[in-house]
Amino acid sequence: MAAQGITYAGTVLSISAGLPETYDAPGFAALTFTAVGEVSNVGDRGQTFEDVNYTVLGTRATKHLKGTSDQPETTIELVIDRDDAGQILLKEASASDDLYAYKVAYANGEVDYFNALAYSFVTVGGDANTVRTGTANIRLDERDAVEVPAP
Repeated sequence: MAAQGITYAGTVLSISAGLPETYDAPGFAALTFTAVGEVSNVGDRGQTFEDVNYTVLGTRATKHLKGTSDQPETTIELVIDRDDAGQILLKEASASDDLYAYKVAYANGEVDYFNALAYSFVTVGGDANTVRTGTANIRLDERDAVEVPAP
């Protein structure tokens, strides 16, 4: 059977103020997560490595090595709901210096867990025909990420 792509339809983002005791699926699953309501984009994830390069005079060639990695800052997009417990917790995370745990549950049963620092929770402007939206910027700590395949 050929592999098929999946959409983000049905994806749920959740947040926990606690961190796991162990950085594996059972450790993250033991946390109490609160779903963040009205999320329209869960953002990007994945490591980016620095390009370390040098030029060899004799061969006139530049050689490339993989250097240190940096965890990406990503933007979560949502429709503002000031009564939503998940949005309240995400806003609290942006005012904190602490890591929070996150869970992204996909409709096909896959789950991604990770820790991140929240840097902002901003309401985006608009006109009379625009839904009140917002963004939250987080920087992932991919060293603690766990991907759980679909059952």
